[in-house]
Formats: sequence, structure tokens, C-alpha cells
Amino acid sequence: MKKIINLLLISALISTLYACSSSNGKKETELELVTSLDQAILTLSTGKCDAIALDGTTAKNYVDQSNGQFAMSGVNFDLTIYGDYEGNVVAAKKGETSLMNAVNTCINFAMAENYYTLWTAIAKIQSGTEDEAAIEIAGDSVIFSDLPTDDGTYLYLLDTTDLKKPELDLSNADGVLASILEKGTMVIATSPDYPANEFVTEDGTVYGCEMMLAKYVADCLGVALKIETMDFNAVLTAVDTGKVDIAFSGFGWKADRAEAFELSVGYTGDDEVTFHTLIVPADKADQYDSLDDFVGKHIVAQAGSLQQMYVEDQILTLGD
Repeated sequence: MKKIINLLLISALISTLYACSSSNGKKETELELVTSLDQAILTLSTGKCDAIALDGTTAKNYVDQSNGQFAMSGVNFDLTIYGDYEGNVVAAKKGETSLMNAVNTCINFAMAENYYTLWTAIAKIQSGTEDEAAIEIAGDSVIFSDLPTDDGTYLYLLDTTDLKKPELDLSNADGVLASILEKGTMVIATSPDYPANEFVTEDGTVYGCEMMLAKYVADCLGVALKIETMDFNAVLTAVDTGKVDIAFSGFGWKADRAEAFELSVGYTGDDEVTFHTLIVPADKADQYDSLDDFVGKHIVAQAGSLQQMYVEDQILTLGD
């Protein structure tokens, strides 16, 4: 969902604070870009910023894990100006339509069978989100699997033996899809700091509902899954340079991404990802009633994310 960003430019962006001056004398609004959400959380927890811009699911997870230190601001970005939000998307190299057609068939089938809703509920519980609705949806599903790993592939994510799978015509597979089928492994890139989409447990294991979706797609193709973790700003570069086959990393649709990459159909497991918000220190949450209240504040977002765009479009411009 984005044009390729030169790594040197990203490095410069990370160290740069975006600012806009208010004509009425208000303090400048600062947007700081970071490579990982762990950096953002550290910045907020140490009082070095006022807010972090996040999608709803990730925001709630970080709030639930903060032991009362953070709170949802209650202020959401306006998504209607960007068209209908259809959830996250998978990204492949431009022109890899054979691969994306197969992936879309798997995604549509998983959505129709409500598999992704179940996987999202399981991933929320795995990541520690306090969500009664997720617990009800998960029911007696196995939350953590004891399936062993083998040769760097991820067998533990999901046992799809009893899950229905779509019929795929792979007879005319070409490009990256043909390569995946020949080597017997689908290699994906992800930035595992978007719970419940993708995250790392204390023992270094990668989990998440998008990882379960990736495992399902691999199983539908009849191949193993291998996960390569990296910073968010490196994920799409890894796809474009052929380091990995495809990316599952909490991407939202953006016009420039659609121009530069093949993007899948959208998928979502709950209503929370249909809003994007900001989290703030819990003792200051009552200071925010609208986006105007963030003018003059120091806001952190992940470089290249939708939230960077939202802050630039909807908060920085308020100071003009």
C-alpha cells in the first residue's frame, strides 16, 4: 500500500520532527516518526511525548497492557475522507497477479466462513487484550498450540486440518506463486508490533491473527510458512526486492501503496480496526475532546503507517 521509500530517506524521516505553526500563537505541533511501536510506547511511558496514533485494536491492546498508565483518548480520526475502509490488506510485488488472485480466494473464503473473526479473537486473548467479546467468540478453541516447529517454518500457528479450504486452480501459476509452489515454502515479511495482528511473545515466538491467515493461505497452497520479522519501514522493500514472497503486516489501503504494489482484498476480524485513534497518559485523558486538542502536542506515529498520514492530514493542518 505505498510507494517504495528509500531507506536513507526513512532514516532521515525518523530523526526529523514534523511541525506546523499555529497562526493564533499556539505551541507548535510535533509529529515524531519511529521505526517500531516499541519505541513509541517507550516514548509515551517516559513522558517524552503526549500521544501515540494507532489503529483501534492495537491501541486497546497497549492500553490493556499498560497497567493503567495509558488510556484511549476517545478522539478518532475521520476515515470517511479516504473512502470506504475495508480492513487490512496483504501486499505483493507489482505485477504478481497470479499470487494475489490465489491469496484473494483464500481471504474471501476465510472471511465467508468467519475464520478470521475467530483468529482475531484468539490472537486478542494470546496478546493479553481484555476483551469479553473475544473470549466468547473463541469459546473452547485452543489458544496456544503445542505443534512443533520444523526447519524454521511455523506449524504452531494454526491447525487447518479440519478447516474448509477453497478450490484453487494452480495449473497456470507463474511468477512468485510458481516459485512458492516449487520450493514448497511461502516466505512472508511482517513487523510484529501490531497486536493482535502480529506480535512476539516473551519466548520470541511470533503470533497474531494475520499470521494465522498467512498460515491458512500457505496450507491452502500446500506449502510451509516461513516468517521474516523486520521493522515496518523495511517490509515493503523486502517484498519489492524479492527478499520475501509477500507481506502480512497490518497494512491499510493507501493510493500510493496500490500504485506500487499488488494489494489484496480487505479483511477485518472485528469492529475495532474500523477506527483509528490516539492513546495518551491516563491522567491526561480528560484533556482531549477533539482533534483540535492535539494541536501543540508532541505526537508519535510509525513511519510509513496510515496513522502518520492521518496526523499529517487531520492534526498538523489544524495549526495552519
